[in-house]
Amino acid sequence: MQSTFLLMVGAAVFGASMAVAQSASEPAAPSKPHFLARFDEQFKAADKDGDGALSRTEAEAAHWGRLTDNFDRLDTNKDGKVTRDEIRALMRQRVSS
Repeated sequence: MQSTFLLMVGAAVFGASMAVAQSASEPAAPSKPHFLARFDEQFKAADKDGDGALSRTEAEAAHWGRLTDNFDRLDTNKDGKVTRDEIRALMRQRVSS
């Protein structure tokens, strides 16, 4: 499940980077790619209090070991929660380096 989560996060970042690279003359994709939608569904399911972020407890309950192992690094604003944007920012950073 951990590798699935990281694969989905990586795919989400890759998809986002491809969208940025898309020229302005091309029409935008009609909907989210399947992997982004699946990541969003799993994130929402893990977000038990519905605040749009995962606490360490929520991540542990979802059995997202790699997220909990890297929680402090992912929580860039140090508010005790990890958002989709924080996850995507770290993945973009890894892709660009």
